[in-house]
Amino acid sequence: MSLLLALSLVAPTSLAQSPSSPRDETVRVRIETDAPEVSLFRVTSEGYGTVATTGGMGTVGIIHYQRECTMPCDVTLRDPTTDFFIAGSGITPSRRFTLLDHGRDVSLKVDPGSSGLRTTGWLATIFGVSLAVAGGVAMALDGTGSSDSSLPKDNTLRKVGMGSLIGGGALLAIGLPLFIFNGTDVKLAPNKLTGNRGFDL
Repeated sequence: MSLLLALSLVAPTSLAQSPSSPRDETVRVRIETDAPEVSLFRVTSEGYGTVATTGGMGTVGIIHYQRECTMPCDVTLRDPTTDFFIAGSGITPSRRFTLLDHGRDVSLKVDPGSSGLRTTGWLATIFGVSLAVAGGVAMALDGTGSSDSSLPKDNTLRKVGMGSLIGGGALLAIGLPLFIFNGTDVKLAPNKLTGNRGFDL
């Protein structure tokens, strides 16, 4: 009984003297951007689930998140070790980042991208690649056609293939820049008093 009493008295003292966890830290966060729709989100949990599809079983990722602030954003957050990201209405979600090791006062300089234009670019790229592949196949089939010179040459397949190649190339030329340049860029710029340098994402 006396041993249990001694442990009950020692345990709280040991916990009180233990160093604080990074999860207990707080960070002041400010967002600098010209887009009023920008919001800061925290990933609270994530996992995987299994779903049944026509082709069998598939695995999907499940992410739970919560909004921490919306522009104008100037908030003090606890637990900077978790993942954060920038998103908003019509804005492409940014890559994840943490606020740990960037000081106690951090500015997020956000250059948002358009989610609508990025989706358009992705679809144009997919269709462009498909058309280019179809055109290449049509050209190859035309090249392996009949070699009998006594028969009139049918250039329909070649024309279809050439048109598909040109159309696919045009869609790629439009789609790739839209997809690449409409991501959301975030730069972490710690307060000068912390002595840290900015960090690009």
